[in-house]
Amino acid sequence: MSKHQSRKQRWTQVTPSEFRWNGATVRPFRGKWYVWIGYAEADPAVPPGLPVWLPRVERLGPFKRPRNAMMAAEEFLLLLPRRLGDRVRLGSPEDRLDGA
Repeated sequence: MSKHQSRKQRWTQVTPSEFRWNGATVRPFRGKWYVWIGYAEADPAVPPGLPVWLPRVERLGPFKRPRNAMMAAEEFLLLLPRRLGDRVRLGSPEDRLDGA
């Protein structure tokens, strides 16, 4: 059982207006806050033995505050493995396409 980790400890502030965590990036765009989530999904047309990973990027928003965007990203990243199971790899797709 892990201890609670605060949102401030989970998210890394890259610039004054950009935050990153586990493949999700929160930043402003045209006055509102958005989330870009990168992950890789196994191609359903390929047999399960040797999956082919397809990069995916989802955009969530707009949000009024960065905290709201972070909460939406955390919820999306929590539900994504529940929906896709072993067919998903979280994190930046560029980092995950090496087969790791």
